[in-house]
Amino acid sequence: MLNISNNTLNQFYYQYIIIRCLSIYALILVIVGTVGNLLTIFILCRKNLRRYVTMRYLIAVSVCDIISLYGWNLNNFYKFTISSNNDNLEELSLVHCRIMSYMTFVGLQLSSWCLTAVSIDRCLSLYFLTWKQSYGKLSRTKYHIGILTVICLLLNSHILIFNGYRIDSPNFTIKCYVTRTNPYYIFPIWERVHLVVYNLWPFSMMCLCNTYIIYATVRSARIRIPTTNQFSRHRQLSIMLILVTFAFVLLTLPSCIYFVFFRHRMSTSENLRTYRYMVQISLGSVQFTAHAINFFLYCFSTKNFRNELHNFIQEIIFYLTKSKITATMNRPVSKTKNNYLIKNRYHIQESTIENQQTGQQYILKDMQTMLIHSE
Repeated sequence: MLNISNNTLNQFYYQYIIIRCLSIYALILVIVGTVGNLLTIFILCRKNLRRYVTMRYLIAVSVCDIISLYGWNLNNFYKFTISSNNDNLEELSLVHCRIMSYMTFVGLQLSSWCLTAVSIDRCLSLYFLTWKQSYGKLSRTKYHIGILTVICLLLNSHILIFNGYRIDSPNFTIKCYVTRTNPYYIFPIWERVHLVVYNLWPFSMMCLCNTYIIYATVRSARIRIPTTNQFSRHRQLSIMLILVTFAFVLLTLPSCIYFVFFRHRMSTSENLRTYRYMVQISLGSVQFTAHAINFFLYCFSTKNFRNELHNFIQEIIFYLTKSKITATMNRPVSKTKNNYLIKNRYHIQESTIENQQTGQQYILKDMQTMLIHSE
C-alpha cells in the first residue's frame, strides 16, 4: 500500500514538473513569436518585398499570429505558474473571458485564411493569365484582407455576447466558455465549427492550390527555360508555401481534434485532473508553435527574405554607429577642459605677439647697421 502511494506521489510530481515546464514554454512562445512576427512585418514592409501580393498577405498573417499568441498561452502560464489555485486568466472578470476568447478565435481563424489566400492567389494567377491584371492587383489586396477580417469578426461575434456568466453568491466567480443553460457552448459545440473554419477548409484549399502550383511550376520548367530570377522566385515561394502549410496543419490539427472529440469525454475527477491539464497544455503548446515559427520558416526557405533581413540588420548597425559618432562629436566640452583651452590659446597668442615684436626689433637693428655702413 505504501509503495502504491509513493508511486502515485512520484507520478503526480513528474506530471507537475512537466506542466510547469510547458507553462514556461508557453511564455517563451509568446516572447519568441512576438519578436519573430514583428521582425517579419518589418522585413516584409520593405520596398523590395511589399510590392508583391504574397507578402501583403503574409504581413496580415504575422499580425494575426501576434494577436492569437497572447490568449491561451498567457492563460497557461498564469494558471500553472502564477496562480496558486490554478485559476484561469479568463475568469478574472467577464470582460477578460469574452475579450480573450474572442480575440483568440478571430486571430487563429483569420491567420489561417490569410495563409489560404496566399495559395489561392498564386494558384489563380497561374491558371488565369489575366488574374493579376484584374482581381489580383496589388491595390485590391487590402480589400481582400478586409473582407476576410469582417467575416471572422462577425462569425465569432456571439462570443462577446453569450460567452461566460457571473455567479454572485456565495462567492463572486466567473464561468467562462459556458452559458447558464449550455455547459457545452464552446467546448465542444463551437470548437467543432472552429475546427472546420480554422483547419479543415483552409487545409483542403491550401493542399489543392499548392498541388496545382507545384504542377504548373514543373510543367513550365519543362516546356520553356524561364529567366533565372523569375524561376528562382517562383520556386522559393512554392517551397515556402509548402513548408508553412504543412507545418500549420501538422501542428494545429491534433489540438483541434482533441478539443472537439476527446476533451469533454475525459474524466474530471481529482485523480485525473493533472493528467488532463498536461494533455491540454501539451497540445496547446504544439498548436501555437505553428504561429511562432513562421519567421524561421521564411528565413530557411526564401533567399529574398534572408537578404532583406541582412540589409535590415546592416542598416540598424549603421544607424547606431552613426548616432554614436554624432553624439561624440556634439558632446559638450567640460568647464575645466574649456578653461585649459582658453588659457593655452592665450599663451599662444602672447608668444606670437612677442615673436612678432622681437622680429620687428631685429629688422630695425639691421636697418640701422646698413645705414651706418652706407655712411
